[in-house]
Amino acid sequence: MIGPVRTPSAERIKPGVNRSGSTLPTNKLVGYGTPDGNEHAIDSLHTTGVGKIAGAIQHSVADDDAIDVFTDGDLVLESDGSGTISVGELLYAVAGASLAAGGRVKAMPVLPVAGTNYEIVGRALTAAAATAGAQVVVRWERYTYQG
Repeated sequence: MIGPVRTPSAERIKPGVNRSGSTLPTNKLVGYGTPDGNEHAIDSLHTTGVGKIAGAIQHSVADDDAIDVFTDGDLVLESDGSGTISVGELLYAVAGASLAAGGRVKAMPVLPVAGTNYEIVGRALTAAAATAGAQVVVRWERYTYQG
């Protein structure tokens, strides 16, 4: 599925330039990268970490190419596959250990770990199986939750 499902207002879409050195995959969360001049640079979340989320991309983007980075709307993202996702569950960002695994989401635990910061990105509008890369439609809602 190619997103966004519901397009946000224009001021919630930023142009981003991929500075990761690799092609960034479709339907991923991305972080702020190191700019080359005056630009909005993006990078893989496995490199930047979940504390530096710039938004979500809905198409793959080659290195040095520009793409729309969404910070609102109903967006298609990928599950990290560690568990099922049900409609209505809060989802948080997963940095991942590689380019392919980075920028995915998972459901908030019933009992959040004390002292852990969860970078919430929204609420699931569709369900997803416990399969890495399973697509889930997310209503963007960005904040940090501390367990």
